[in-house]
Amino acid sequence: MSQRAENNYRLELYEEMDDIITAMRNLARVEMLRLEKAQGHQRSVFDSCRQAMDQFLFHRGGAAAGQLPAAPGPDLLLVLGSERGFCGGFNELVAQRFHELALQDTEIILAVGTRLADKLSTYDNVIALRAAAGIDESLAVMHSIVDTSVRTGFPRRIRVLYHDHNQPEIVQLLPLPQPDHCNAASLCTTLPAATLLQELQLHYLQQGLMHYLTVSLHTENRWRLRQMEGARDHLEELSRNLRQRINAQRQQQIVEEIEVILSDQTFS
Repeated sequence: MSQRAENNYRLELYEEMDDIITAMRNLARVEMLRLEKAQGHQRSVFDSCRQAMDQFLFHRGGAAAGQLPAAPGPDLLLVLGSERGFCGGFNELVAQRFHELALQDTEIILAVGTRLADKLSTYDNVIALRAAAGIDESLAVMHSIVDTSVRTGFPRRIRVLYHDHNQPEIVQLLPLPQPDHCNAASLCTTLPAATLLQELQLHYLQQGLMHYLTVSLHTENRWRLRQMEGARDHLEELSRNLRQRINAQRQQQIVEEIEVILSDQTFS
């Protein structure tokens, strides 16, 4: 294959790659818009569950009410990563923050996301779970986390390490601290306190997980969008340089053909 033919083939390849990257960029942008709409609603629901928990703990709880209603199990650290690639250093930053933590030997690690779990494989207590590839899978992932948490023996403490909009953050989901004030003057319930506490904590845990899963997934797609835009800019530069080389080769070929014609005329 001549150099000119090889360059033309490479240019066609660049154009096909540009179509794929553009499609991936657009998908990431659409997913971000869906997640942005969901985040506001999910945050509101999570805050409402937190207020209900605070109200119960203030009026009925006491220091021990923040524990899950079962025999205390091991501490649980939930680490949220990605299932899909092409999101830059998203998983690397979460893994780096994870390695900086002082972990207890008995602490169970739930690594959500295949891409992230591979980076934590050196730890013995790691349980790998699939992450959501999109917002439509978040609910199933949340239930998978809850089910796995129950099987490990109701954790006495649940922490979440996730990628916030700016950097990885770690928060404690349970147990909640005893609130020192409450907006409601009293609490009227028809359920036994233990039953109500169990239901409140389950809803709080579910909505909290959904909130952090949504935030993490939005950040992942923001990284992916940035990665695709950077790749497209780089590809455009490669294509531009290649077109310049193709044009230069074409001009050189024209010059050589003219020189041949002129040489033939000189000796005829």
